Formats: sequence, structure tokens, C-alpha cells
Amino acid sequence: MVNSYTELSGHYDQIMTSGYYDYDDYARTLLELLQDRPRLLELGTGTGLVVEKILELAGDGPAPDITGIDHTESMLAQARARVGGRARFVQQDILHMDQDSGVMGTGTGATSGFDAAFAVGGVWYHTPDPDDGDRDSVLLCSHLVEDEDNIRGLRNVHAALRPGGILLLARQAAHRDYARDLPGGLVYSQTIRRLGENHYLKDYYVRRQDGHLEAHQRCEYRTYPQDRALDLLEECGFRAAYVSDNGLFHLYSRR
Repeated sequence: MVNSYTELSGHYDQIMTSGYYDYDDYARTLLELLQDRPRLLELGTGTGLVVEKILELAGDGPAPDITGIDHTESMLAQARARVGGRARFVQQDILHMDQDSGVMGTGTGATSGFDAAFAVGGVWYHTPDPDDGDRDSVLLCSHLVEDEDNIRGLRNVHAALRPGGILLLARQAAHRDYARDLPGGLVYSQTIRRLGENHYLKDYYVRRQDGHLEAHQRCEYRTYPQDRALDLLEECGFRAAYVSDNGLFHLYSRR
């Protein structure tokens, strides 16, 4: 099963908007890349921060039709409160995308597939490969730790896209241990521990200034070196197309 952020959901927005991501850059890049692709699927939408920023930047122009999926209902409740009826949020596990829910592009409830699917930090994303001294190679990082789950999840995304659709995976900075102050006298910290080749544990903590623990979440991740990642994506029907000019997104075309 994909990682859940239930324990962190009450503090998620504070963490994510305190410098964890630059949502303006990600949303602006997505709008530029997806101008002619109005029907969008966000994988791991969380509390809807990316969707909100996309709609805000779209302004008075044509707004994309966005469906966000996540399997943590407490996060989705915040997304619905944030965005209202301007987007659709569905509780959905990437491994069990329901053909009849309308999320998939081929089910009873859907008339056509999505034009594009994207993930900023949900399910899959890229980071620099720390074993590559030149920093040209990237890792594919996944919230799914088993090969068969990654294959199943990517094939579900492939099925949800129309022919000619694209998958966009964000590139993040390398993950590391650090701590950062949050509003309200709280402190966020994260620690990363390698479990072995291509697996690591990440612990997320929110504490008061006096050290009292407010929330803790532990997630396990799987990484794929670049060549193996490209093979995995190819096996699931995706071919590497290009990287955005600013390096924030890797694009894969649906075969």
C-alpha cells in the first residue's frame, strides 16, 4: 500500500508551505506544459495545495478540469474545503483504482481518459542520485516499496490516460535530515535512514519548542536508479519524452 500521512494531516499545510516545496514554480510549470491538455489527474493530491495554486494562476482564463486522488481521507477533506467545487477529489488507492468510479478513463463512469497525470510529491517523484558525482542522473522515488506494486500502480495510471496522454513527475531536491520552525511555536524535523540498497525510511516529526511530540509519521520509500526506472516505466507503457526547461518535471508519453 502507498504511504499514508494520516498522523501528519493536521500539520501538513504548515509543513508544506514553510519552504518544503515552491508551489508557485511547480504550478506555473504545469500550466505552461499542459496548456492544450485540460483534463488532469493529480496522483497523491494531499490537501489540494497544488490544485489550488494551478487554479489561482489560471485566473480568468480557461481552468483545467482537475481530479485529485489520495487514499488519506483526512487530507482530502482539507482539499475539498480549500478548493470547493472547482476540482474533484476522490479517495482512491493507486493500486485499486476503481474502473466504475469515474477516476479511470475506461470505466462505466468516464467518457474518456485524462489528458495528463502528474505528481509533485505523491506516489512517484525524482531526486538527484547521490551516487552520481556529476548530478546528471536522477532516482525515481516511490511510496510503493514492492516492484509488483509499482508496476500495478503505473499500469493503472496508463489505463487512466487517453492515447497520447502524458505522465509528469516532479523533480525535488535531495532529501536530507533537517529541522525547521513552523508557525505557532512548533518545529518540524525529518530524519532519513537507509535500510539497504534502494530502500529507506523517513521519519517526520512535529514538536513544540519544549520538545513535546505533537505528531509523528514514518514512511518507507523505494528508489530506482535512472536506467532501472526507465525500464520500469517502459514496461508499464511510458516512454521518456523530455525534461522541462527549468528541470522541475520529467515528462513521459503514454504508448
